[in-house]
Amino acid sequence: IYDNILFVGDLSGKLYAFDRTSGKMFGYEKYNGSISVTPIVNNLRVFILLNQFNEKFSMLKIYDYLNGNVLLESKIYGSVQNEMIKLNDGIVVLTDQGEMIKFNFVGSREWSLNTKAATKSSPASNGNLILFGNEKGELIAVSSNTGEIKYRTKISNGIEGDFSIEGDYAYFGDNSGKLFCVSVNEGRIVWTVDTKSKILSTPVMNDDKVFVGNLGGEIFCINRSSGKIIWKIETGGVINTTPVLFKNYLVQPDLNRKIYFIDTNSGEITKTYDFEKRVKLSPVYYDGILYLGADKGIINAYQISNKE
Repeated sequence: IYDNILFVGDLSGKLYAFDRTSGKMFGYEKYNGSISVTPIVNNLRVFILLNQFNEKFSMLKIYDYLNGNVLLESKIYGSVQNEMIKLNDGIVVLTDQGEMIKFNFVGSREWSLNTKAATKSSPASNGNLILFGNEKGELIAVSSNTGEIKYRTKISNGIEGDFSIEGDYAYFGDNSGKLFCVSVNEGRIVWTVDTKSKILSTPVMNDDKVFVGNLGGEIFCINRSSGKIIWKIETGGVINTTPVLFKNYLVQPDLNRKIYFIDTNSGEITKTYDFEKRVKLSPVYYDGILYLGADKGIINAYQISNKE
């Protein structure tokens, strides 16, 4: 979202622009390839990552929304299913083959690093370090300024879960179902919680709790300091997307065509919305409106009256 414009990409290579309050479509651009990760917007320049069909490369394009033209294209070896991240001075792309590339906002490469390991984990950054995991179970921290590896430690049998960083700590899940809390600067494990089912979704947190779901349909609330489980619920579905966290409730999609509103203090599911299609995308909240994406190109927007 930029100002009043909602940008959405789809798997056919179309980038749409909508009025974010009315849903009116301003238009779209069609490109070769598939847009499977979220575009990044910087001053109405849209960074689009296109995975090419039947090719061994992907393309990063910078689209100028005001003038309606592509300013730059950059070829990247391999496909990219991991989310891009936006820093103060550029964006970072992490390929499925484990190459990390930093681009500045005019599209020039500042550095690249090939870790030579298959990677399905979306990274996170505190501005100085970028953290991610790989299928070997390694935790890797990279300098956002130089691309230098600060540490690389094997802590698991495989990490595909996405990362969150809050303060001095990073949170992520692994393929065996363990949720990790590690110190960002050292990579030291502070605590782990075994949920016993693979974690792909991104943990979210408030001042004292961290929330995460797993593919077994369980959702956990965990004390951020101690790693002690406060509550857990069993939905009977599949939890593989990042929820939206408000002060008193959590909005969590279930791949089994549902959205749950969960009381963050008790773990009670206070409301359930059923959908005709699978809700596969992580919800987005912006300025009073909650956006949900479902199969077959459906976008739903809801006015949120209680922001707590």
